[in-house]
Amino acid sequence: MSKDFVDPDPERTAAMFALAEGLKRGDERAFEQLYREYADGVFHVGLRVLRDAALAQDVLQEVFIVVFRRIETWRGEGSLKAWLYQITVRCALRAKRRRPFTLDFENEEEASPPAVRDPPPAEMDFRAAVSREIDRLPTRARMVFVMFVVEGLTHPEIARILEVDEGTSKSQLHYARSLLKRRLARYERELS
Repeated sequence: MSKDFVDPDPERTAAMFALAEGLKRGDERAFEQLYREYADGVFHVGLRVLRDAALAQDVLQEVFIVVFRRIETWRGEGSLKAWLYQITVRCALRAKRRRPFTLDFENEEEASPPAVRDPPPAEMDFRAAVSREIDRLPTRARMVFVMFVVEGLTHPEIARILEVDEGTSKSQLHYARSLLKRRLARYERELS
């Protein structure tokens, strides 16, 4: 296994490689530890991509099945977390493509993006508003934002996961932040 990945915390790096070795040996405790440490993050990345908790739960299961079957392919060139999220994004995008397309004209107003008819921000929980606005971001910008801000991944890791240039990751983060700043400005005015 290559130890090209350099984490500023050598103990964390050593623990990550020890966990990977346990996974490769088929150690059940290593798989349990991996699941405990990363299941929430994998679920939330899947949820942000899919916007559907049931599908995100399916993706969570699929990701750990893939890891179980393909742990030998992790070469240690990036963090184990980044590799898991790369698998998560791929599984989620595949699930999104498989999802049947339906037209529901009865609930057309409910399905439309929130417009001026939204309840006044003062009546809404600000965290719920932020979460809703993150969900409204375009898919790629939302994925980069969540991986960088929420999950704490670096731009090189995100670029590897999404198979894009590092500059694309940075520009998508800037785009997501700009949209959020503009969309949440009215909440800031109402709260002041």
